[in-house]
Amino acid sequence: MERDDKIELTRRLIAHVDNNTTDYADTLLRVPFAVFNDPELAERERQVVRKFPHIVAHVDELVKTGDFLTTELIGTPLLVVKQSDGSVKAFSNVCRHRGAKVEFAESGCKRVFSCPYHNWAYGKDGALRGMPHSEGFDGMDRSEYGLVEFPCEVRHGLIWVVPTVGADLDIAAVLGPKHDAEVAATGMAESYQVRKETWRLEMNWKIAVDGVQDSYHLCQLHTKTVCNYLQGNITAFDLVDRSWRIVVARKSITEVRDADPDSFDVRDYSLANYTVYPGTMLVTEPNHFEIWTIVPDTEDPNVSYCTIRLLSPTKPETPREVRILEKNWELLMETLHAEDWFVTKTITDNAANGQVDELIYGRNELPGQVFHKMITDDAVRLVEPAGAGSNR
Repeated sequence: MERDDKIELTRRLIAHVDNNTTDYADTLLRVPFAVFNDPELAERERQVVRKFPHIVAHVDELVKTGDFLTTELIGTPLLVVKQSDGSVKAFSNVCRHRGAKVEFAESGCKRVFSCPYHNWAYGKDGALRGMPHSEGFDGMDRSEYGLVEFPCEVRHGLIWVVPTVGADLDIAAVLGPKHDAEVAATGMAESYQVRKETWRLEMNWKIAVDGVQDSYHLCQLHTKTVCNYLQGNITAFDLVDRSWRIVVARKSITEVRDADPDSFDVRDYSLANYTVYPGTMLVTEPNHFEIWTIVPDTEDPNVSYCTIRLLSPTKPETPREVRILEKNWELLMETLHAEDWFVTKTITDNAANGQVDELIYGRNELPGQVFHKMITDDAVRLVEPAGAGSNR
């Protein structure tokens, strides 16, 4: 972080602590409760979500040439493969012959991927390399029948994919030069993946995203856990197009009120969340990173999937370093399962039967307001006639 930016951010956070304030929206936002339980809206949102980048792996998961993994992203089956030049490519894990899945293993290392149905073979670059009884396909141009490729980029040690053919993908541009440089300066690109876990959540995906955006609840819900370390309802919010940075002050930030700006790193006294719309969060803490990916289910608006990766700046070498990371993970799991998700699941339960027409996002819930306005506007555009504009 540039020196002037560090000074300005520190002053903003300490001023909020002193005044018990936060960065505010201009007005309240009222959101219909039905947005969490509407099947038609959920389908439009899935179409929106498929147009944006999501994290499918950490670079530790694909080390050697030919290393691969298979996964699913909002219903799209993916085959992600390390190339000879060190790059990574992402393909639809669907054979171009009769549509069977090409690779069934979750991970491995291969030079060639063969569909088990008729043994059509594809190279690690996705090109169609061979087929039994090829005389039966005279006149077919093999070069046109490689695996369907999706936009894929390695940035900050993470592998990003947009599950839409031909979509734009430039994570540095999405984050913006300033925030991209800040993430790079954390050393995330050289990080080591300590833990990775995915959960099927019985809640709408927007509810799960809301929870990671919200500092208002930190010292209301997490009185015995997170509130011991972080200031509740105190956030510095900075928006860049379709990404934003949320910085939450740690309880210790007032220790540097009068300190020489060159004597400390503001990251040691705060938690930063770089959100890449719609559901990816890069969370930087003093001793580790958390990488969140939240996506909707392909059918049920009341189901979503959340993947969290715990990353260490370097591979832990000592028992103490291992214990610290384990403690961080245990604290995160305690707050999620016993507090956050335990409570927020009731929002989904109440959406259909709670007899409440609308929810209120306060002026102090600025990140949530920005997120809901974006996804609402994007979903509306899908059903507007060409050339029409939203009246919002």
